[in-house]
Amino acid sequence: MSAQSTAPTTGRFAWLEPVKGLAIFMVIAYHVTLYLKTADVDAVLGRAKAVFELFPMPAFFLIAGIFAGRHGATKFRALWKRRLLPLLYLYVLWSVIRTVFYFVVPGLNGELGEIPATDPLALPLILFWPSSSYWFLYALFLFTLGRWLIARAPIWVQLAGSGLVSTLFTSGLVDAHNIGWNRVGALFFFFVLGAVFSREIRDLVERARPVHLGIAFAALVVSTALIVLGFRWVPLVVLVGQLAAVAVGILITRYLVRLPGFGIFTSMGTASLKLYLLHLYVIVVATALIGLLDPAWPRWVDVGVQIALVVLTVLASFGLARLTSRVRWLYAPPAFLRGPRPRGVRQDPTPNDPEAAVSPQRDLTPRPTEKRE
Repeated sequence: MSAQSTAPTTGRFAWLEPVKGLAIFMVIAYHVTLYLKTADVDAVLGRAKAVFELFPMPAFFLIAGIFAGRHGATKFRALWKRRLLPLLYLYVLWSVIRTVFYFVVPGLNGELGEIPATDPLALPLILFWPSSSYWFLYALFLFTLGRWLIARAPIWVQLAGSGLVSTLFTSGLVDAHNIGWNRVGALFFFFVLGAVFSREIRDLVERARPVHLGIAFAALVVSTALIVLGFRWVPLVVLVGQLAAVAVGILITRYLVRLPGFGIFTSMGTASLKLYLLHLYVIVVATALIGLLDPAWPRWVDVGVQIALVVLTVLASFGLARLTSRVRWLYAPPAFLRGPRPRGVRQDPTPNDPEAAVSPQRDLTPRPTEKRE
C-alpha cells in the first residue's frame, strides 16, 4: 500500500494498524482450522475458538467505529458516496467473484454451514441471507447506516440499545440461524462504542499503564473460563470477554509495536482488506489438495500442517494482493458509479488508495464528533 495510507498511523496512533494486523492474522488462522477439519485434519488450533471469537471481529468494528464518529453529522448523500456505496459495492462484487470461482473450480467446499456457493439462490439472497464469507462487509454497511440513523439519540440510548442487541445474540437467546446475521447482531455494540467514544478511547490507550493491562487480562481469563465451562448463555459474559480481549490486544500491541519483527502485523493491518477478501481462496484450494492425500496423520503432523498453511495463506494472500492491486475496480467502485462529488464534500485524503474507500480508519485527523447528550 502507499506511504500515504501508513504515514498517519505513527506516534500515538502507532497501535492501529498492528491491531488490525493481529486481528486479520487470527481470522486467517481460525479459517484454516475450520477448513482443515473438513479434510479430517484435527483442528488443534481450533480448540482456542473462544479466544478467536473474542478478539478479531470486535477489534475490527471498534476501530472502524472510532473513525466513524463524525459520520453522524454527515449528510446522507455524502455518506452514501464515501462509505455506504463502496462497502455495498465490494460486498456484491466479491460475492459474485466467489460464486464464479466455485463454478469454475467445482468440488471445493465453498461454505461451511450456509447456502453452498453454487446454489442458484446464493447470489439473489446475499442481501437477506449473508454468506459466511463476506458478511463482514455487509455488516460494516449496515453498521455505518444504522449508526447514522441513531446518531442524534442520547449516548446512553445508543450504547444500551446496541449492548442489549449484542447480549441477546452472544448469549444465544436470539439465533438467526445464519452466521452473518448472528455476527451483525452480536457486534453492532463495538461499532457504536467506537463511534460515540472515539476520542476518549484513543486518549485512554495513550494513558494506559501496565496495571490496566493486568486488569483487562484478568477479566479475559475469567470470561474465557466461564465460556469454556458452558456459561456463555449468561447475559454479558461474552460481551465482557470481548471487551477485555480487545483491551488486552490493543494494550499489548501498543507495548510491542516497536519490537523488531512486529512490523509484519503493521503490514498485515495496512493490507487487511485485501487479505480478508483473498485468503479464503488460498485456504479452500490448499484444503482440497490436502484432502486428496486422505490424511490420517499423527497429532504433531496435524499441528505442523495447520501452522504451515497459516503461513502459506498469509504469504500467498500478500502475493495475490500485489498482483491485483492495479485492478482498482476490485477494491473500489469505478468512477461511473460514484458520480460527481457533492458540493462542499472534502476530497478524500487518500484518493489513490483503493482500501481508503472502505477503511474509515485511514483519516486520523481528530475532529469534533456530534454533540454529546
